[in-house]
Amino acid sequence: MGHQNIIDLLDQHFLQHQQERKIPGVAYGLIKDGELVHSKGFGETVLDSNTCPAKSSVFRIASMTKSFTATAILLLRDAGKLRLDDDITIYLPWTDSIGIPEFGHVITIRDLLTMNAGFPTDDPWGDRQESLEIETFDDLVSQGLSFTRAPRMGFEYSNLGYALLGRVISVVSGMDYLDFVKTEIHKPLTMSSTTFHQSEVSLDQFVQGYADFASGFVAEPLTVPGAFSAMGGLLSNVEDLAKWVAGFQSAWDETSQHPLQKWSRREMQEPQRHVRTAAFTDPHTDQIKSITTSYGYGLLVDDDSLLGRFVSHSGGYPGFGSHMRWHPESGWGIVALGNRTYAPMMPAASEAMNLIVRDHVTANAVSERQLWPETVAAISAVEELLASGNQSIADDWFAVNMDLDQPRSERMAAISALLGNGSKISRVPESLKSTTPAHAKWQVASDAGLLEIEILLTPTKPPKVQTLKVAKVLS
Repeated sequence: MGHQNIIDLLDQHFLQHQQERKIPGVAYGLIKDGELVHSKGFGETVLDSNTCPAKSSVFRIASMTKSFTATAILLLRDAGKLRLDDDITIYLPWTDSIGIPEFGHVITIRDLLTMNAGFPTDDPWGDRQESLEIETFDDLVSQGLSFTRAPRMGFEYSNLGYALLGRVISVVSGMDYLDFVKTEIHKPLTMSSTTFHQSEVSLDQFVQGYADFASGFVAEPLTVPGAFSAMGGLLSNVEDLAKWVAGFQSAWDETSQHPLQKWSRREMQEPQRHVRTAAFTDPHTDQIKSITTSYGYGLLVDDDSLLGRFVSHSGGYPGFGSHMRWHPESGWGIVALGNRTYAPMMPAASEAMNLIVRDHVTANAVSERQLWPETVAAISAVEELLASGNQSIADDWFAVNMDLDQPRSERMAAISALLGNGSKISRVPESLKSTTPAHAKWQVASDAGLLEIEILLTPTKPPKVQTLKVAKVLS
């Protein structure tokens, strides 16, 4: 599917979503390999204004803020100013009276990052706490907190936990949380329209948030930053958020410029705490698939058994809903913003990404550039071994376990039986699959039919082949 076809399809998709879900205004952006390749808006930024949202229109992004808070924590970690496994009472001594359940672990910074501190889910309450004064918040915490479980005993989404992280950032950095994020993250990335202060948004960029009551749409009042800003206080637009997504997409790029080092950006996108696993039938292919959802650091990670890994985070707030999502393997990403309370932007963005990525996964195999050079060389060596039976190739490439796991003579006899009398093989184009740079699975055509080959290399230098599987592909 060409880019223009994708754009036309997504424009129609988001227009339909805006109309069917009765969202006053929607803006979305499509990102490819770190570049905003398309943006579009539908509806109105302010009712009866006839002003359509654009890539510059500023919406509240709510819990997408958590990825900025997590980034701030890792910036301090990388600077040696804190450790993720530090007890939070080291930095917030007033939390020593919160009343951790008996036999429970102390709460660490990592527990807060991964929603693993044992606090109950608190979206409706937390979404109304942003403007709470810092002193009032610290006093509230010191009076004790309620737990649904002991820390580290399971995932439960917590805005309170990220508010506490905001306090850690302020204490450790010696700066107000809002100033630290602006100075250390927004400015280096030139995210000039991203702010915690709705009153600072220019009139030409302003988007009004609305609640949908039985009486109709009611404008949500402006809020001011406070103790809970670290969990959901940011406002931003498609243009700036495309830069934010690009920063995570470029975490594997040797030349990328970002305030947070690439290793830490990768770490944020790795599963840290299991959330759930769901199995269902894919409506487009009728295949049964599973999606395992985990929480990283301020980001959700979905491992789709058919489409691969997606990284994302949603935002829901009085007056607004938002979602950002990207597929690291293909380089596609999307940002979607709406100005209605808890506007369901996640389903729209998720469906859009699935459409794009399904086409990518169908049309494109893994590139050899994603593998170790030794893995690429081993692929050719194994093909030559199968075609020629030359034992010197096995001598050069087999790890010490190979002949112990299966005698060489038995292994080669089994391969000969699969190949039959024909020894000519040719690689099937675009059949290469891989789970890591040390692994490869691909298909070859032979006189005896289609074969699938799989290898896994060792962690030694130089790497050797520790696994070799050859099997007929059943038609």
